[in-house]
Amino acid sequence: MLVLALAVSLAAAAQAPEVMTRSVLTDVCLPFVAGEDPQGPLDFLGFVGPGQGETRQLQTEDSAYIVRLSASDGEASGDTRRTCVIVPRRGGIDAALSAVRRPLLDAGFVAETGLPADRPIWTRGGVTVSLRQNEGRSVVIRVSYSGLDAEAG
Repeated sequence: MLVLALAVSLAAAAQAPEVMTRSVLTDVCLPFVAGEDPQGPLDFLGFVGPGQGETRQLQTEDSAYIVRLSASDGEASGDTRRTCVIVPRRGGIDAALSAVRRPLLDAGFVAETGLPADRPIWTRGGVTVSLRQNEGRSVVIRVSYSGLDAEAG
């Protein structure tokens, strides 16, 4: 019985980066750029850090994931902008791609064509999701909303 429990734990640990990245994307970033407050999911996923202000940076207690949330109401420019950046420090680009591709396509996002495989971009109604990894650096997933892009689409 102990061997089975250990095997299940190891299998879960191997999937954790993809599962966590997917959860941050679907439960935190996409709702945030849509104008919702993601504090409940952030708390549930174990993110801590300053929770107030125009830009917030939070991380998991083990620093394996960083999330930056920023918003501007566009009073001066007329453009409401919200950005959520996920920096998963585990799993690499293949795990990040695997984590975000299916949920984005299922949600109606369209993948831009002609882009390098390691720098994909998906769009839908003013929301853009991009993924990149520079050599020797962590993966960066950027989810942004622009009111002007939504109006043009």
